[in-house]
Amino acid sequence: MNVYLNENKSNNKKPRNRDFKIIILLTIIISLVISFVTLRPFSKEVVNLSKFADYYTNDETNEDGYMLLTSNYYSKKIVYNIKEKTVEIQDKDKKEAFQMPVKKIYKVVSGDTLSGIAVNQGVALSVLRNNNPDVTSNLKVGQEIVIPSINGIYYKVKKGDSLYKIAYKFRVELSDIKLYNVLETEELSIGQELFLKDPDPDVLNNMNSLFKMPVKYSGITSPFGNRYHPVLKRYILHAGVDLRARYIPVSAARSGVVIFAGYSRGYGRLIKVRHADGYETRYAHLNKIYVKRGARVRIGQVIAQSGMTGRVTGPHLHFEIRKNGRPLNPMKYLER
Repeated sequence: MNVYLNENKSNNKKPRNRDFKIIILLTIIISLVISFVTLRPFSKEVVNLSKFADYYTNDETNEDGYMLLTSNYYSKKIVYNIKEKTVEIQDKDKKEAFQMPVKKIYKVVSGDTLSGIAVNQGVALSVLRNNNPDVTSNLKVGQEIVIPSINGIYYKVKKGDSLYKIAYKFRVELSDIKLYNVLETEELSIGQELFLKDPDPDVLNNMNSLFKMPVKYSGITSPFGNRYHPVLKRYILHAGVDLRARYIPVSAARSGVVIFAGYSRGYGRLIKVRHADGYETRYAHLNKIYVKRGARVRIGQVIAQSGMTGRVTGPHLHFEIRKNGRPLNPMKYLER
């Protein structure tokens, strides 16, 4: 009798356990389906034109080149005018319209300077220089200069680049890169040109050989190149340029790290600053030094006072720019 009752209880328990497991499994499946359906559209906001296949429907494209795209999950409409290079984003009662970037070509006229052109064209000097890396301060009449219609630079993709790396490097919005370049995919190819809107000025100032004049410019006493040394009385290479600077503040021509700050024979009191991409600047014949070795300095930061220490005949600033140890003519790289 006891054996019969035990077997009956055991048989009744199995269906109950099975039903309970099935209910739990069905509950989990239903929860996952609900989460997937309700949350998937909002997993990430899409503000570029490369994801329209997933998130937007192409309502119409008219003869004038207007493409109307309507969001499936947001109350947004994006109108991209292929012909006029304009984009309008409509979000409920709010509209946001902007012009897509266009390259303009400016021809240099007599009396032009890079800084003057930048001011007249409404772009930053660093933007102008980065869009024209081969252009130096010595402009020629008729020379062509690329100027973007909106503030930004044209960047060519290099090996190892990704959209995230580029956005981080130039401190720009990743969504802006996608939108302003109408990217169809996040995959990039070497040599591909991208427009980067409003890149960080400090980043640009440390690229493409841009250097700030280390003193208030009032002329040159001795240029770069072979010259007859006034003290040694023989011809030697003058590895820098001597700037008129009579006991005045000396600023870092570019952001970097001080690798030498002290006395160095013919240089007198000398500061060496190492920069990115193999560049180095030297500031010699100083009267006072305000920084120490290992210090990080920013472009425009006062680091010394000019003077006449070392092998000189009068107060001035001897300034050098070197790339991988090779002296360059500073006047081709200095902002004036």
